Amino acid sequence: MAFTDETITAIKSYIDAHLGGWDWHKKRFDFISDETLQSRLADEFISTRYIYKILEGMNADEWLLRAQIRLQVLAYASIYEAVLHHILFTEMSSNKHVQALTEFETKKEISIPQNQRIILAKALKHDEKDIIPTYKSTAKTDITKVRFDKKAECAERLGLIDAKLKDELIELYEARNAIHIHAEIKKNLDYQLDLSKRAYMRMEPFVMQIKENLPKILANQN
Repeated sequence: MAFTDETITAIKSYIDAHLGGWDWHKKRFDFISDETLQSRLADEFISTRYIYKILEGMNADEWLLRAQIRLQVLAYASIYEAVLHHILFTEMSSNKHVQALTEFETKKEISIPQNQRIILAKALKHDEKDIIPTYKSTAKTDITKVRFDKKAECAERLGLIDAKLKDELIELYEARNAIHIHAEIKKNLDYQLDLSKRAYMRMEPFVMQIKENLPKILANQN
């Protein structure tokens, strides 16, 4: 059953007094060239703040506070990841450091005629095992498989964000990946609460550093 109209109005009035509108949240990501992604980031940002304000207004504690923390960490980690992924693999896809994120060293078997293969098989024996001639090569993995910590490190290397912010983003994302009941039981609630607050508080320096640094990096790249 829904709240009464009076209750809904009171809740909205409380939240709207503390939050900017959707357009304000979208403008925070005006450096994102993909209009659809920019709008989605605005949705995620304002909805995360909205839910936080509702739970804050309820003076959430104990199990509800843990739910509030969990939602904050999950949501902000996803926003940070989406922004870095877009900038690196859309805006800076030709950069050598970005391309290196998807490259890894591998070995490929050398194609040898069958008659020579037989000779080699007899000559190249070690510990009763066949030795297969190979050469070193570079292969590529899909961009969706690049780990967040590698993206954050690359962003710092390129000058998009500073080292301190990089470390905090990695800590946040690791916490996001470790969210499950057993892990939460072991962690101090004060630490989790501090982490969720930092997840929000780092959004402004994250956005401002990228807004300041991205144009200069792109200009030097061209």
